[in-house]
Amino acid sequence: MRAVFFVQGERVPAARVRGIAVARALEARGLPCDVRVAHPSVYGDTRLPWPLNQPRSLYTPVTALARIAQLRDLRADDVVIFQRPMTELPMVLLERWAGRGRKTIFDFDDAIFERRWGARAKFHRLVRLVDRVVAGNRYLAAAAQAPQKTSIIPTAVDTQRFGAKPARPVRGRDVLVGWTGLSGNFHQLAHRAAAIGRALRRTGARFVVISDRPPTRALAPLGASFVPWRPETEVEDLSRIDIGVMPLPDGPYERGKCAFKLLQYMALGRPGVASPVGANADVVTDGVDGLLPDSDQDWEAALTRLIEEPELRRQMGAAARRRIESAYSLPAVAEQYAAVIGEVAAQPAGS
Repeated sequence: MRAVFFVQGERVPAARVRGIAVARALEARGLPCDVRVAHPSVYGDTRLPWPLNQPRSLYTPVTALARIAQLRDLRADDVVIFQRPMTELPMVLLERWAGRGRKTIFDFDDAIFERRWGARAKFHRLVRLVDRVVAGNRYLAAAAQAPQKTSIIPTAVDTQRFGAKPARPVRGRDVLVGWTGLSGNFHQLAHRAAAIGRALRRTGARFVVISDRPPTRALAPLGASFVPWRPETEVEDLSRIDIGVMPLPDGPYERGKCAFKLLQYMALGRPGVASPVGANADVVTDGVDGLLPDSDQDWEAALTRLIEEPELRRQMGAAARRRIESAYSLPAVAEQYAAVIGEVAAQPAGS
């Protein structure tokens, strides 16, 4: 048996953390894996070093799924795992795989069915075609409307790469608050930018945005510095922050978020301040390993408290690291993927 992952590209977050990293962890467990990029010309440069310093033997770039010659290189015992195929994976390929007895798993970690007109109908057709659905949180699993073949597997953090860093015993202007993510999600940070900005001005703390583009005008209240996101330095860059934030409006798309930036902060031993939306409320135990404020006033108070109390940051950060190790580390999550892949391999295709 072999697990074949079709992902979008090296720089796509879901591809890196739910495809490439999971394949690496499964290989370490003894399950042969192959990772293929669907559209490298759009989603990334295939000349980049193998992500996470892994052997290139696990990585097979292709120009497009439709150009894989009749899928002849897929073996009869392969289990095919694909992500976010709303435009990248033509339905005809899934139908051909099913017709040839290939086992298929659809893995997704965003509310992709909310993105464009007609997406929900296409999403449900995909769910009907595949043998198993893997969703990143409860909200996404419920949206699939197929409980008999849907499993919930959270996004994992590589806790070896994201090792816990000592909390700095600083307060006020020496504290660095941070946010990381794609610039397309700046509107989520802007949702609580005014409240965060008030806490920063009240305490003198600084703010950093780590992203693919500099902050927009909507983020002006933060007075943020900008650090370009790079895979080679992402751990080092994130390690400089003392508090990580993940604000989200409570909307249908945001409820599908799987809290990855929050998981990264926590893996580094940093307390996260996050909106109680989507997986955030599952990841954080409010007041123990992070804070879940639900209004502008609460956001300002939560950040002010953490900025001014270094011992509280230390305690919450240590608890956050323990939380990640127990439930969101690569070994823990890879075990769940291995179980699902084994179940799919053992069942008749299309069952």
